[in-house]
Amino acid sequence: MELTGNKKYQVFIIAFLVVLAYLLAYYFQNILKTSQIYTHFFYIPIILSCIWWRRKGLYVTGALLAMLLLGQLTYFHNAIRVDDWVRALMLTIVSLLAVGLSEALAGAKKQLADSEIRYRKIFETTGTAMAIVEEDTTISLANSEFESLSGYSKEEIENGKSCLDFVLEEEQEKIRAYHHTRRIAPERVPNRYEFKFVTRNNDQRDILAAVDMIPGTRQSVVSFSDITEMKQTLKRQKELQAQLSIALAKVLSGFIPICASCKSIRNEENRWIQIESFLHEKTEADFSHGICPDCAKRLYPEFYSDEQGQGRSG
Repeated sequence: MELTGNKKYQVFIIAFLVVLAYLLAYYFQNILKTSQIYTHFFYIPIILSCIWWRRKGLYVTGALLAMLLLGQLTYFHNAIRVDDWVRALMLTIVSLLAVGLSEALAGAKKQLADSEIRYRKIFETTGTAMAIVEEDTTISLANSEFESLSGYSKEEIENGKSCLDFVLEEEQEKIRAYHHTRRIAPERVPNRYEFKFVTRNNDQRDILAAVDMIPGTRQSVVSFSDITEMKQTLKRQKELQAQLSIALAKVLSGFIPICASCKSIRNEENRWIQIESFLHEKTEADFSHGICPDCAKRLYPEFYSDEQGQGRSG
């Protein structure tokens, strides 16, 4: 398998340290006739190789241990002493600890990378424009929905734009105060607020922003909901209600010609129509029909009397 650039450097460094360890072993054992100092240098290539290569780094440990023990036999022509076995054991323990720590760190890094991929996926597919904002108001991360809303590409936005660049100038000071206060006393500023969002084409959009701090950081995450159409719809609804109220007041104001007997009303075409038809034409209101108790007595006395009789006999 072809080695990457970093791997090549690591192999070169470990090879250099191992050769240096052999040279030190020769100097201390053959020239100075001692082995009490040079073995401390063995920890450097052992720890580095175990951190970089994890279990494969144990091969370096084995090579250095073999040099340590065989060197005693070669240069001193006697049996391996107890302190040599102790040094070998310590080097082995250190290498195993380094491997364990390195594998634990690698596992943590993998979990972190997996979490980052997962949350970045959620960040991208949430369906709402979102951004991560740094303490200095710089946008460090934006999703594709924010691209669509702003009109800028991610390359232009991330680490190149401030969140205030998208705020109407008259509102920038308020949003800036919210941003800095949130990092000091978050309970003093709202987590949801409206503002005017300015796009690349200088279009203004009504935005409802939801903001919160990312725990353990000085970053905040912001979601931007475009409520422009909703506000325009509500505005039109209010205008129509006002127009309807004015029209109704005009229709029902002044003198309305009404028959004193049947209560029909004469309209603009000089036709007599029932009052419910007149109101329906003017207000589009619908009517349901029934009979009040007084009319029931007058029109259907026999039914009314029967009901009264039943009531008395009961």
